[in-house]
This record gives sequence, C-alpha cells and structure tokens, in this order.
Amino acid sequence: MAVALVGAGRMGGVHLRALAHTRVAELAAVVEPDAGARARACAQAGVPGHAGVEQLLAAGGAEGVVITAPTDRHRALVEQLSAAGLAVFCEKPMGLTAGDAGAAAAAAATAGVQLQVGYYRRFVPELAALRGRITAGELGQLSMLTLHQWDQHPPGAGFAAASGGIVVDMGVHELDQLRWLTGQELGPFAASAQAPDGAGPEGLQLLGSLSGGTAAFVSLGQRFPHGDCVWVEVFGTAGYALERVLWDDEGDEAFRVALRAQARAFADRIGTGTTGDAASATDALIALETAERISTA
Repeated sequence: MAVALVGAGRMGGVHLRALAHTRVAELAAVVEPDAGARARACAQAGVPGHAGVEQLLAAGGAEGVVITAPTDRHRALVEQLSAAGLAVFCEKPMGLTAGDAGAAAAAAATAGVQLQVGYYRRFVPELAALRGRITAGELGQLSMLTLHQWDQHPPGAGFAAASGGIVVDMGVHELDQLRWLTGQELGPFAASAQAPDGAGPEGLQLLGSLSGGTAAFVSLGQRFPHGDCVWVEVFGTAGYALERVLWDDEGDEAFRVALRAQARAFADRIGTGTTGDAASATDALIALETAERISTA
C-alpha cells in the first residue's frame, strides 16, 4: 500500500524508519512545510517531497497518509485528507480537545475512509502478552494498575504550546492503555501536579478508578535522569506483573518494533478493512474526554 508521510519532525522521522522496514506499506511521498526537514526526509527515503497537502493531492499516488504533524494540526489534516478519499493514520491524540477528535472522526466517517489513531503501546509484544494474561484471568481479579511514563527532559517551549500540555501529550497514552489492558472504562481521576522550577508542570500524578472496581495510578514526569522510560505494574488477587516497556537503550528497539507492527496494521486496514487491536477514533475521543476532565478539575 502506498502511503505518504505528513510531517517530517521528530515523530515523522521515527515513522519514516518504521515504514522503511514494513514490506506491506511503501512510502510514496513526504509532506513537510520546512524545506530543510523536507529535504532530509526525502533524501533518506528516496521519495518526492511536497510543501503542503494540496501538492500531494495534486500529484496523487498515495492510498493513505500517516499524519505526524504537530497536535494542533491534527484535526484540519484529518478533515482535509479524509475528504480527499485517503485512508488516514493520525498520531495520537488526534487533536488538542475532544471536540477536535470528534470532528476529525466525523469527517472520516462522512467520507467513508479508514481512520486509525497512533497509540503504539497496543503493538508492544510484551504488553499484548500482559493483556492476554489479564484477559485469561491468570492474575485473578485486578486490584490496581500503576502506569508510569517519565521522559528524560522537558520539551521545548514551542512544542509544549502546540501539544496540549502534559496530560494531553503524555497522559492520553496511559489512559488508552488502561482501557485496552483491562477492558474496563475510565472513571474519575484526582490529579496532583508538580512544577519544581515554578514555570509549568513537569510532573502529574493521577489516581482514579475503573468501571470494574480496579484502582488506577498514572505517573507522568518530564525530568528523569534514567532516560525516557515507560513501565507498568499489575496487582491482582492471583498474581503480580511488572513490565518495563521502554527502559535503557533497549527501549529504542521496543519502540521501533511496535511502530513497525502498527504500520503493518494500517496497511492491513487499508487493504482489508480489518482493525485488530489498533486504536479507533472512539478510543482517541475517550482518552481526550478524560484528559479534559482531569485538566479542568
């Protein structure tokens, strides 16, 4: 399946490498307004580049798009590309607000195109195995899940302004993961923010509950000397599990493995309509609705 990459920034580069190792998806073009970033991505991939989506649509040749542009551009890009009849993969969170996500989902539904949202954790093999153990009842009745995502450094001011803040940029991963791992829906959360330098929150701790009575603790941070790390603990009446999703240098490879599997799922979605475990527009909407409630609490 021929797909175009829309956005050649940090995440765009990661997806570019994932697509290069996915036989079922072939990169057709790169769309990036910054000339330097566009030139580097096109040279790396050996494909043509376009400054904007209009040029991509005029040139043709793509059956789908992978949107890795900044979060504040997600809604408009999903709407424009869906209307053009292209299948859409959009990096999480698919907009800054639940309203954005709802409008993007409606645009894809109206156009009758496939829409997948990039919650890559669903494609981490170790997490998929953990989910299987939970579903099979191996850990018994779930008492509590603790999910941690700690980055080594805070993002730059420009990124922070366009990303929606820590709960929208980072926390939606954990919120989606809670639902996907347990099969339970999200309840209310209490939040405690930390701002060591007084400038803005670099940490956010969330304590809440799930519809099946399971307690949930989500820990987010942006200044972790150990590096960019993600880990999960599951406490059940019959067992306990600890999974380090991203940890040390091995985390980079785990990330790449998951993104390659996610790209294959998108190609399958275009070709056959199968969705598998990929996150849907509804999943993205629920995560953003919960994030909004946390932000305004």
